[in-house]
Amino acid sequence: MLQEKQELNEPPKQSTSFLVLQEILESEEKGDPNKPSGFRSVKAPVTKVAASIGNAQKLPMCDKCGTGIVGVFVKLRDRHRHPECYVCTDCGTNLKQKGHFFVEDQIYCEKHARERVTPPEGYDVITVFPK
Repeated sequence: MLQEKQELNEPPKQSTSFLVLQEILESEEKGDPNKPSGFRSVKAPVTKVAASIGNAQKLPMCDKCGTGIVGVFVKLRDRHRHPECYVCTDCGTNLKQKGHFFVEDQIYCEKHARERVTPPEGYDVITVFPK
């Protein structure tokens, strides 16, 4: 059995949530200060380092730049560095994924560490990686 389309003079029915959304959008377009209750404008939260930590003395200090470190850091023996401060003393190359070498209490990339180390006569410098 087929039915022909019946034309209705009524507007299509909308869900309640869609009606509330439509009211909000219309009130924003008109600049109406009487927005539906339960809605308010909010801003993104701002992280306050001093308030969240409590005391700046508890922050690890970067060995290179001397500022406090919040978040991820690199630990070198008893020192701490920002990831962006983890660089070769000579060339400034980031040592992430490359490793570092201590020579006279400074960190270097492999190339510059080799230049700084003078092996005893008759010996060669050999790089040994930990297991």
